[in-house]
Amino acid sequence: MFSTIYFALCSGLAQRGTLPGYAAAILDGAAERAYCTVDEVLDSAARKLGEVDVARLVAAGDASLLLGYDEDAEDLYRRAQKFTVNDNDRLRIMSCRNTGWQLMMRDRYATTAKCFARIVQDGAATAGERIEALIGVALVQHQLGLQRDADNALLEAATLADGHAEPGWRIVIGLLAREFDVQLRIRTSTTLNDHAFWSSAQLVQTYAGNQRADVTRRLAATTAILAPLPALITQRNDYLERLAALADGDRLAAAPLIAIAHHGHNFRSGIQGLLTKIDIALAAFAGGLDDVAEAVMGKLNRTETELGTRRCNFDYLYCVARIAARQGNPVQALKLYANYTAEALRCLRSEAPESGAIHPQPGRALAVDDLSARLPAKYRRAYRHIVENLERADLSTREVAAQIGVTERALQMTFKSSIGMTPGGLIRKLRLEGIRDELLSDARVNGSIVDTASRWGVKSRSVLAKGYRRQFHESPSETIYG
Repeated sequence: MFSTIYFALCSGLAQRGTLPGYAAAILDGAAERAYCTVDEVLDSAARKLGEVDVARLVAAGDASLLLGYDEDAEDLYRRAQKFTVNDNDRLRIMSCRNTGWQLMMRDRYATTAKCFARIVQDGAATAGERIEALIGVALVQHQLGLQRDADNALLEAATLADGHAEPGWRIVIGLLAREFDVQLRIRTSTTLNDHAFWSSAQLVQTYAGNQRADVTRRLAATTAILAPLPALITQRNDYLERLAALADGDRLAAAPLIAIAHHGHNFRSGIQGLLTKIDIALAAFAGGLDDVAEAVMGKLNRTETELGTRRCNFDYLYCVARIAARQGNPVQALKLYANYTAEALRCLRSEAPESGAIHPQPGRALAVDDLSARLPAKYRRAYRHIVENLERADLSTREVAAQIGVTERALQMTFKSSIGMTPGGLIRKLRLEGIRDELLSDARVNGSIVDTASRWGVKSRSVLAKGYRRQFHESPSETIYG
């Protein structure tokens, strides 16, 4: 997916006011140069780190992630979060943001969407943080074929960006709207009507043709000016223009696109080269230039071929299946089409139902949980123990710590630095969410509010009343009766 481009743009725009040198480099697509502008923070003693240094750690993590150094990125993000442990709001939002982009790079779309949705819903998030999160949500929903949801996320982001002091946000939203339009027109063209995933997505989850064109026009139309325009935006605009021309049957557009596929990688070169070649192949198929598609896919190197089989990469499987059919190998084509169909269905079943809306309806059971993803592996067992025993009024931090063989202090510090709250705070939060969901449920059985709270381990009326109002800004009875 093309998410790396937009991650880089978001990272640069978010840091323009604090780290202008880093922002300029990353917006030009120079991730290594960007890293070098902030790497001095790695040599600073922990006691000397200030606010700008925390921003440098996050920026270094972003650059590392863009360069494909995932473990380094995770370590840098954890260091940044460690120095934010005394600011619960900032830590919570930073944790969601950092984890969201890491999971995006691993194609873990459902959990990614949950991380970003939490930021959108968080009253402590700034407008810029919400815009970045909405862009992340839009990228996920597009990849899962939920284009209406992707467009709605961008429309919400555009509304925020129109009133933001940073004009780059609005320009990036317009660019992403153009990206969605080009990618969707290619994948739903009549010559790709056997690309079942996108054909079904177009029928079920997209605005009607004229309405969708109007949405794209609204998102692309902006008076925002950013001078000079960052190289990364200019390059992506040119790329999309050539891709659209190839999809219209312009054979001359193929050569410059192929040159980009071989040499023009800004980030994560292995996967970026593969995705560019898949884009070119699909555009060539759409334009009736099957020979161009075959030639491009024939130039995949070993690393790219191995990357092509990773989860949710059904565009790659579709391309190789179609080429096998074109080469007169029906047995191999049938096998590859079967793999393509199985992977598309697996992705839809495991990711789409869990990706959720930006403002989700009540519902507690989460097969994929972003809170768990933000914890170190050992402490996920503690989280699971909490979730599985929420209804027990005697559930304690001491019990949870003993369950995984750590001290209470270690448990509290790890939870606080990873998700921005202690185990006790998490227990209270999850219980109140469960109570609220049950009060709002159409399937709720008759019974008092106190009975409902008791089923979730909350026995005290005063604890319920104070905690509920603090978390939801209303009383339980107001939740029921409006």
